[in-house]
Amino acid sequence: MNRYSSPDLPRLVSGSALSLIIGFAFAWQSEAARADLSFDGKNRFIMTGQRMSVTLANDGKKAALAQVSLDWGEKASGRSQTLPLAVSRPLLQISSGQKATVEIFYQGTGLPTDRESYLLLSVLDVPPAAKTSHTMTVALRHRFKLLYRPPLKNTLDDAMAGLSWETQRATAGRLIADNPSPYYLTLSDIEATGPNGQPCGQPIEHLMLPPFSTQPVDIPACQPASLRYQIVSDAGNLRPYGATLSADKKSHSSAQF
Repeated sequence: MNRYSSPDLPRLVSGSALSLIIGFAFAWQSEAARADLSFDGKNRFIMTGQRMSVTLANDGKKAALAQVSLDWGEKASGRSQTLPLAVSRPLLQISSGQKATVEIFYQGTGLPTDRESYLLLSVLDVPPAAKTSHTMTVALRHRFKLLYRPPLKNTLDDAMAGLSWETQRATAGRLIADNPSPYYLTLSDIEATGPNGQPCGQPIEHLMLPPFSTQPVDIPACQPASLRYQIVSDAGNLRPYGATLSADKKSHSSAQF
């Protein structure tokens, strides 16, 4: 069973609660899932050169075994070529209360030079072997966004301000989000408001816009007149933004204070 540690779309599973449910359903004994590994407060990583260090800390009372790997972030795109990055220590043991550093290396070619690349850094907290045949162990997998960023002319702040929205007249309640920048933009808690100030349904929890892309966003509850949302910064913080929508032109993001 996996636990995802993503700042943009967390999916956390309580190990002890899971053990309790399985114990009642199958009359087994189950050890609580371990959550001893931490990452110095990091929830996403930005790589700007050919080498980056990631620090893992073992906050538990026993030694932890970690398996570290990298993969393409957008598998649906059909990318099958070999990943041009490598991890220095794919498998490592960390003593109780200690830290360990893993290096990520980029060979220097294979990724676009005009935009960011989206990768997934995966850390599997490997559990010890089951003590008995009636004991179930649960492995926890932490997944983090890793964005490789080549030298770019504009900044992430420019990209946030350059995000625009357009009302699609042919489809009621549909907006087109346009990200003309070379950055990945991750939006959270998109709240749409109608012309009379009424909420247009439930907020959209998560939207990730690749570089130089447009994406439809459906607001079926009503025709939105304005938006409020948050954009994730490099540090993983949420910056508030908004937009007043117009039927005849694109509406750009504006920072909210």
